[in-house]
Amino acid sequence: MRTILKTLLVCIIITSCNLGKAQIKDLNSSLKEIESFQSENNYEKANEMLDSLITVYPNNAELYFRLAHSKTISKPNLFEIMNLLDKCLSKDSLHFKALYLKSQGLMFMGDFRGALNIQNKLIENYPNLFLLKLDRISTYLFCGDFKLAKSEAFKYIPLCEDLNEKERLYRVSMYSNYFLGNKEAMLENINEMNSLGLNTDYSAKLINKELIFEEFAKGKNVGNIPCSLSQLEYMFPIKK
Repeated sequence: MRTILKTLLVCIIITSCNLGKAQIKDLNSSLKEIESFQSENNYEKANEMLDSLITVYPNNAELYFRLAHSKTISKPNLFEIMNLLDKCLSKDSLHFKALYLKSQGLMFMGDFRGALNIQNKLIENYPNLFLLKLDRISTYLFCGDFKLAKSEAFKYIPLCEDLNEKERLYRVSMYSNYFLGNKEAMLENINEMNSLGLNTDYSAKLINKELIFEEFAKGKNVGNIPCSLSQLEYMFPIKK
């Protein structure tokens, strides 16, 4: 009798393992199909498939993230996207791609302190990711931490190899100096940007002191560019 029970138990374990492998294979196959639809801009079909997969795998954090990310491109309903990200993070609190996407969502919502908290957490886990540091410097500015934003921008400008990154930090420095009342330093920033061939058409508003912080520090002015799925996977590789 014991021998029979042991045999049955072994069979159950083997069957369970095989089912698990089959499910993973089916899921990976479905995700590849979804990515194919997305590459063809057929987000409606991709989102339908993701909804169906969530019904089958309700505890899979990645699926909620995938649907949230897909909807940033196809149906940018911020409330719905943030709800999906929260569901993802309730399954996996260290889902870094979802955390990054949520930090961007909070910026657009104007919750700059909330975004900063997430950015700090991301930098703790990915200290060498330069883009995260640039994001945080911009967030310091929107939080009204002008001195910190200015000093960090000054520190990182020489490290920028990409001209767009350098422009971003010069703007942070320029706006910080403006809000601090440092007109000479602000004009110096504008001259440095001009010497690099960067756009400074908006600077007249600063020179004429027409900009107030309450109008500036709004989500619509953040201007973050959404990252593709492949970019996010490159930025936040799974830690082993």
